[in-house]
Amino acid sequence: MHHRRSLGLLVALFFSLVAIDLLLVRDWVWLSDAIFGERFWVNYLISSFVFWVFLFTIRGLGGTKRIPRTLLATVIGVAFFAQTAYFGVYGKFVTVFDIRFFFADPILTLSLWSQSTQQILPIIVGSLAGYLMYRVIGLSPSPRRWLIWSKGIFGGLLFAVITLSWYGAPTFQFAPVAYVGNFLSAIELDISRDDYPPKPELEERSAARDAPSIVFVVGESLNASHMGLYGYDRDSTPKLDALEKAGSVVAMRNAVSIGTRTLLSVPYMLTGLQGIDPHGVIYSVPTIFNYAKSAGYQTALITSQDFQWRDIDKLFVDQDLDYFRQGVDFSPSANVLTGADDQLVLQTGIKPWIESTKASGKPFMLVTQMSGSHYPFSSQVPQAFKQFLPEESESGINAYDNTVWYTDLYLSGLLKSVREADPNSWVFYSTDHGQHVAGDGKGFHGDLSPAVIHNALLVFPPQQYSDQIAAQIESPVSQADIFATILDLMDVDPVAPIDGLSLLSEIPNDRMRITSAYMKTLHNDPVAALVFPDRSLYVIDFSRGSVSIQNTDEVMDYDQLDPAYGRLFNDRLTAQ
Repeated sequence: MHHRRSLGLLVALFFSLVAIDLLLVRDWVWLSDAIFGERFWVNYLISSFVFWVFLFTIRGLGGTKRIPRTLLATVIGVAFFAQTAYFGVYGKFVTVFDIRFFFADPILTLSLWSQSTQQILPIIVGSLAGYLMYRVIGLSPSPRRWLIWSKGIFGGLLFAVITLSWYGAPTFQFAPVAYVGNFLSAIELDISRDDYPPKPELEERSAARDAPSIVFVVGESLNASHMGLYGYDRDSTPKLDALEKAGSVVAMRNAVSIGTRTLLSVPYMLTGLQGIDPHGVIYSVPTIFNYAKSAGYQTALITSQDFQWRDIDKLFVDQDLDYFRQGVDFSPSANVLTGADDQLVLQTGIKPWIESTKASGKPFMLVTQMSGSHYPFSSQVPQAFKQFLPEESESGINAYDNTVWYTDLYLSGLLKSVREADPNSWVFYSTDHGQHVAGDGKGFHGDLSPAVIHNALLVFPPQQYSDQIAAQIESPVSQADIFATILDLMDVDPVAPIDGLSLLSEIPNDRMRITSAYMKTLHNDPVAALVFPDRSLYVIDFSRGSVSIQNTDEVMDYDQLDPAYGRLFNDRLTAQ
């Protein structure tokens, strides 16, 4: 009887903590939005069960000893306090990088909190949660210890799954579980970064008075042949067409993708590298944010997608990134296939951040990543914005063209906001890779066909630079050139080799480019394409040591490749 009463009280205490978490740590507005997202339910239910197992395991652990009871209750109380204080200011939970910031400068962190308007509620929540935990630890333990420890092991496994999986989203988890998970992830991040080769030191300086603000938009799965701007017979890009007529955008006609998948292109777009990278040179070079911060810029990365996938965030989210938000911060349903609505991210994330930069007087370097035209196409555009109907299928041409039209709307709205903040700003756009669309006999992306690797690359220069950029419109350019151009605009010399060329300088007409899958950021698939200025290509299979000539049956040994071409690969075939 006594055991049942103890178990009943444990259940009551657990649901009291759940109520505190949902109703006090967060707020009604957030909850009303999140409650309809599947990612919220998966994360919250699993993490709540993990916490229940934790309570079931520790009840009675302290017995009548006040010190261990008080210490454990204090730890949980602090977790509730920290999450409440942070959520009250930022509308999300403490991240891995916030924990690292706290331990780097705890005095500054507490000082910033003391200046916020959310001071009383976090103290109340932390104290109440700590008291309830104190009661839990003092309950009578279960007489069946095997049940306790077996549940503890099961709970620990679930905790590992929800913490280590890319699907894990701390903002949607039970507050103390999210806090502990991020605390452990912060430790893991520090350990894993010790395995990375050191990056070169960058000399810090203030930005020049006339330094322009810069925005780099990373698109998703956009096929240039479905853009009116590139000659498509549908009016899929009306706003970009108007901007081109006004001389406000230059659409490069001979641009090549660095990779054929997101994790092959995006990391390299933001480090200025192209070509094969089987040994991970990318981990030893500065990112666009490192360079920008050293040049006196404000920095931000705002993505509609999930940036935790395969730990891509660990490459870029560091001390030089001032502001970071990703898909789950805008939508409880954001996942690898369908990110947050791009217009929602623009209106509630990007525009407010741009507005906030005005107070400092410093230029800004903003990278945005769209959900864009990712499959399933029909899920990327709200019904009210769809222009091409009916959508026969989620992967059909009408559904795809609606995503192109939506990208057109996004880019024009973003450009307007950026130019209002800084009339001399620059905006660059490049999709990560192209996409096969229904009707071309192929599916998705990942191959080396023109639909995938010959991409849209757009430059929105200040008016006085329009002719200079337009002179490069037919030049053989690469996505990596955006990085090089940004460094040029910031008046920064790279401290490590980069493969991009600045669009402010003449691009050689005989330039060769490389599209690769042989990169450590994904599967290190030993295949790459050497792309000629006329966009013909050689396909190189490093595992077989062979070179295939596109659209022919001709195959030769890699050793027979022109030495001038071989040098583009050989240095990186050997570990540095």
